[in-house]
Amino acid sequence: MDKTQTRQMSVDYLRVVLAAFVVVAHSGLARETFRTWGDAGLVALATGNSVLRVAVPVFTLIAGYFLASVLRRARLSDWVGHLLVLYAVWSAVYLLFLWPYYTNRPLGLTATELTLGFMHLWFLEGLAISGVILGAVRLLGSGAVVASAVVLGLVGVALQYARMAGLSEMPVEHYRNGPFYLYPYLVMGWLMAVHPPRLSTALLWAMVAGGLVLTIGESLYWLRRIGEEPLLEIPVGHLILCPALLLLVMRLRMPDTALPLGRAAAGIYVLHVIVLQGLPKLGVDHPGVTAVLGIALPFLLVWGVSLAGRRHRWLSRLF
Repeated sequence: MDKTQTRQMSVDYLRVVLAAFVVVAHSGLARETFRTWGDAGLVALATGNSVLRVAVPVFTLIAGYFLASVLRRARLSDWVGHLLVLYAVWSAVYLLFLWPYYTNRPLGLTATELTLGFMHLWFLEGLAISGVILGAVRLLGSGAVVASAVVLGLVGVALQYARMAGLSEMPVEHYRNGPFYLYPYLVMGWLMAVHPPRLSTALLWAMVAGGLVLTIGESLYWLRRIGEEPLLEIPVGHLILCPALLLLVMRLRMPDTALPLGRAAAGIYVLHVIVLQGLPKLGVDHPGVTAVLGIALPFLLVWGVSLAGRRHRWLSRLF
């Protein structure tokens, strides 16, 4: 197996792990487990929040890494269009799934949510917007790209801290979005592809450890200051931890597999909320059980679609 193929397989395995992190975070399993532990529970919750929240930044780093080849081939419009189609389709699915709830809400509020980023699907829209920004700014050179990522990233962190410190009532959706949250990570992933970093494995592990300690400390500070709501969304420590983690994983040699790992990860991401919210209506409400099924059921569905082959190829485009 050549080096490129090895890296591709390791990243695909990582995608599934990250998707599982998202499910566990949304299941409430960690909060339910640690809430009664007192001070130890706060440390555990800060650690869990720090680890599970690597999913979004690392997913974005991976997208940025492979976006470099998309930009070289001048296929950005196709890439962005696919993301926006996925966002529209799955938003429609969730609106139908939650129809009784949304029929009792003002239409304008729902339209605002769809514009800013609907439920967990905001990531798809945010990634598309970030890709458009990167595609435009890169025409000014790498320096302009880096500068734009630094500026937008600092704005996002500042808006978050202002809200958490009680200085602003800005909704989280106004800074946990494409430009202020995802774009810096998309840029870092792109830079990894166009200017591959030459960092030793020891240094990368040190960055992972240092970034994790910084993130846990940051999360613990806010937990003790303002409680569990809201948990820290954009830890500064992740800017160190997440790129180093991806670079380490890309150096791993993982076994080849016919399983559609990349699409399965996407399927887990878009479908898991239906599973998490649907199972309690069927009498299955234990967070641990719903978390496991939130991973397993979408994985099996995507695997089944892949085995169906060309007859249902259109279905595979939904993941």
